[in-house]
Amino acid sequence: MTKATQTPVPRTPRGQRVKHDTATPKKSTPKPKSTPKATPKAKADEPKTPKDKQKLSTDSAPSAKRRKKTDGDLESRVFFNSRLNAHEADTEQFQPTREDRQLYDAARSAAALEEAKVTGCAVDASTPASTPGAVSVGYRVKKIRIGSYEIDSWYISPYPDEYSRHPLLYICEFCLKYMKSSYTYTRHCQKCTLRHPPGDEIYRDGSISVFEVDGRKNKIYCQNLCLMGKMFLDTKTLYYDVEPFLFYILCEYDARGYHFAGYYSKEKRSVQGYNLSCIMILPSKQREGYGKLLIEFSYLLSKKEGVSGSPEKPLSDFGLLSYRSYWRRAVYEILLHVGERARVVTIDAVSRKTGMTVDDVISTLQTDGMLQRKGVSYAIVVDKARIERFVELAREKAPRRIDSSKLRWAPFLTKNTTVVQEDDGDISV
Repeated sequence: MTKATQTPVPRTPRGQRVKHDTATPKKSTPKPKSTPKATPKAKADEPKTPKDKQKLSTDSAPSAKRRKKTDGDLESRVFFNSRLNAHEADTEQFQPTREDRQLYDAARSAAALEEAKVTGCAVDASTPASTPGAVSVGYRVKKIRIGSYEIDSWYISPYPDEYSRHPLLYICEFCLKYMKSSYTYTRHCQKCTLRHPPGDEIYRDGSISVFEVDGRKNKIYCQNLCLMGKMFLDTKTLYYDVEPFLFYILCEYDARGYHFAGYYSKEKRSVQGYNLSCIMILPSKQREGYGKLLIEFSYLLSKKEGVSGSPEKPLSDFGLLSYRSYWRRAVYEILLHVGERARVVTIDAVSRKTGMTVDDVISTLQTDGMLQRKGVSYAIVVDKARIERFVELAREKAPRRIDSSKLRWAPFLTKNTTVVQEDDGDISV
């Protein structure tokens, strides 16, 4: 029995690792030193193996892919982890061409005709849909439902497109929010907590109230008000820039709240001295004297400020008729009252008492033929019988009038004005 011989393991210093080889160590035979052969200089840098060739090609010069990417060639680039090729990733090809616009216009016109069959709205096919600044005149709100009234619209109002597609629009009479369906309108009426315009009540006489609303503090309410007003005003062009304006809302009061009847607006800082920008009375509340009531109210505020006022020009057809009727009544009442006590009546005196501008007083007198020229100057020729007959007929109609003692209001902008005391005797400048 023979014992297996073990080869001794050499001891190494600390900190060094020695690789233990369990296999039998091979005897290394020294290789003979060979003298290097002289190679041509041109072939000295050539790689000897394929790996060396690949390494040399990556280190010596940039790859073709890297070179093409630097040059801006899209074919060699990778887009979204190779999910898009170079043609799909080229954004320049997605600029719409003339053919693309024609296809888009044709598709949109076909969709408008298809929807017109459902809504019953007329479509103007002559106006292309992609024309810059074009208004979709094919859609128009034909009626509005506000309170217990369903009113036909007179003109097109620039409501959002999704609301203009519906022929009937529902409007809350308290907050003036507009809705598309009766279900939404019913749910809103159950949840709406507003029962009067969001402003200060500055006048109340019986069931009539007037609220002052600032366009800067209540922007959404005033914008909805202007959009609804455009449906009955042809010359109105202001819808969203409401911050420089004050709005005076006329309401009828009952147990349910303050119901909207009409409004007028005016600028906070009017350079031309306008005391009214636009006025609108709901068609369901017209022929009740509310138009002249708001006109008289605007002149009352002008007299409270100590200035003379005039409406913004040009006036609409209905506005011109209302103003001429009010101017005639106001001037005739002053001439009848003052003419009994004074011998001389001047145009400036009539302007101070009525709050009208001198131009409006002259226009009223010229229209009625009461301003005649005598030599170099002009004179007011008063036909007392005619004035008395007109004032008597106006009083028989029992029109709505403003009681100045029930006004609770302070001017938005205060001025250093001088109050002119007028006697009942002769009036002169």
